[in-house]
Amino acid sequence: MGYSQKLRGLFPEVSLNWEDILLLETFQIKYLPDRVAVREFSSLLRAYPVVQRFLISKYPPIAAFLTRILEENQALEDRDLIEANCQEALWEIADLIIYNKHPELFDTHAPIKWDLSEISTICSLEGKVVADVGAGSGRIAFMVAPLAHTVFAVEPIISFRSFMKEKAIKNSVENLFVVDGTLDSLPLPDHSLDVLITSNAIAWNLEEELKEIERVIKKGGYAIHLLQSNEQMENSFHETLSSSPWNYTCLQDGNEEKIKLRYFKVNN
Repeated sequence: MGYSQKLRGLFPEVSLNWEDILLLETFQIKYLPDRVAVREFSSLLRAYPVVQRFLISKYPPIAAFLTRILEENQALEDRDLIEANCQEALWEIADLIIYNKHPELFDTHAPIKWDLSEISTICSLEGKVVADVGAGSGRIAFMVAPLAHTVFAVEPIISFRSFMKEKAIKNSVENLFVVDGTLDSLPLPDHSLDVLITSNAIAWNLEEELKEIERVIKKGGYAIHLLQSNEQMENSFHETLSSSPWNYTCLQDGNEEKIKLRYFKVNN
C-alpha cells in the first residue's frame, strides 16, 4: 500500500483541495522535494499556477525544483487524469496538510502511540523538567505532564500550538508550556532539561539536532527518541545514533509489521 493510500485510510472524513497547499509553513515547504509525487505534483502546478507562486514566495530555493519537475513531466490534456493526479499529489503530502488544517483529527487518528511505561522504564519523570520536541498535537507532553514538574511542548506548526494551548486550558494542565521551535534550534537555555523526548520527530537535520540536544540537557539528564517504523534499524539514522560520538542505546520491541524503537542516552 502506498503512502497516500495509508493516509486516505487514516483520515476518511477529510477532503483535500488545491487551496490546502496554501496552509503549508515555510519549513514544511523546504522538505517538499523529498516528499511529493513529482509527476502528479507537476499536474497540480500546471492546473493551479498560484500554488507555484505561493511556494516560491514562501521558500525561494524551491523554485529550481519546481522548474525541473515541470520540464521533466509533460502537460496533460485529459481533465479527469489531471484531477486524479492533483488528488494523488495532495494525498501524498496529506499529513503535512492535516497538521495545519485538522490538528484535532491528527490527535485522534494518527497511529503513532506510546504508553507512559515505555518512557518511565528508561528514566523517572517525577518532578522533572521535560521537553517534548516536535510535539505535534501534544500526545507525549500531556501524557507526562501529571508526573513532571514542568513540560515544554516545542512545536513549529502554528495550528498544533494553538490546539495544545486550548487543550491545556480546557483540561487545567498548568505545568505545560507551548513554545515555537524545532529540534535543531531549541528556544531553551543551556543545560535546562532533565529529559528531552521526541516521537517520530528527529532526523530532519540530524547532526545539528544532536548537538542542540546535548546543549539543552543537564548533566545526568536523558535524551529519548521514540520511533515506530519497519525501516529504522537498516538505515544511516540508526548507525549515526548508535555509534560514536552519540552512543545511544536502542531498545526494539514489536514485530515485522510494526517495529517500536526507543533510543536513549544519559548526557555526561
